[in-house]
Amino acid sequence: MISNFNSLEKKENRVLQEYFLQTTAKVRKWSERGFGKRVLGKVKGRPEDEKISIDRIGEEILEKLLEKHKLSALVFSEHRVLGNRKPEIFGALDPFDGSKLFQQGFEHMWYTVLSFYRLDGMPISCGIADILNEKVYLNTSEENYLLFLRDGKRLRIFPSSEKKREENLVFASYLMSSEYSPKFMKFYGDFVEKMNPKALLYPNGGSCIYAYLAAGKVDAYVMFGEPRSEIDPGFPIAKAADCEVVSVQKDGSFQNYEFIPGRQTERVHLLIAARNLALRDQLINHYRNKLNGKNKAQ
Repeated sequence: MISNFNSLEKKENRVLQEYFLQTTAKVRKWSERGFGKRVLGKVKGRPEDEKISIDRIGEEILEKLLEKHKLSALVFSEHRVLGNRKPEIFGALDPFDGSKLFQQGFEHMWYTVLSFYRLDGMPISCGIADILNEKVYLNTSEENYLLFLRDGKRLRIFPSSEKKREENLVFASYLMSSEYSPKFMKFYGDFVEKMNPKALLYPNGGSCIYAYLAAGKVDAYVMFGEPRSEIDPGFPIAKAADCEVVSVQKDGSFQNYEFIPGRQTERVHLLIAARNLALRDQLINHYRNKLNGKNKAQ
């Protein structure tokens, strides 16, 4: 049984690393030629999103790699399900994170994100590729590291220090769509107003943001109505860094976020990912206080 698991782990690691090498190279090639912006259709339950042709690159490459390495995986992509219907493991894929920026011509925040899970939902590995800078944030064991695709160099990465000063806080939420920003400002607008002037509100997110948590670039990420398809591909690398990732219910109760196969189109009422327990609790309590104030007013 142990030898079977080790063999499976080796195949999965090969697929993971080859996926990022090939997808990064092909996306860069397509973008240089001006390809990839053709709209292929709408995304179920996502009025703010569309599937475009650049999304197909990662899906098609992964399908070929699963077949090449005989890896029996059922992968839940942002746009469809691919792989074996009788799997040994599950996968979660965001083939191109940053498609709206790409469509508008911004060369910023282009990522592809892939994770694998055991059948019981426990993460096995996770990778988040920064396509423009040709580097991958990886977790394939107990350690997180940054892999530079150009020369193969690796660096260990860590979340923010417990001693980080409040004035250096980096607070993130995806605010570039009216699908998400109004509710964030309703509940956390005053939190932002009270932040130190040197602190940073980073207005982006999605499946790639967990690399920034794992590497200490972002201290907390808050999202209302985040689709599971935007969480599952990336959150394991933050969990491996001992960050807190929780789903908060409308009444303020919460639980650790978990991967649940087949429910990727569902949305989480409030997702909070934070570098430590103290910051997690601060953000949950802020939501509860706003909620209680709203209820009293009614």
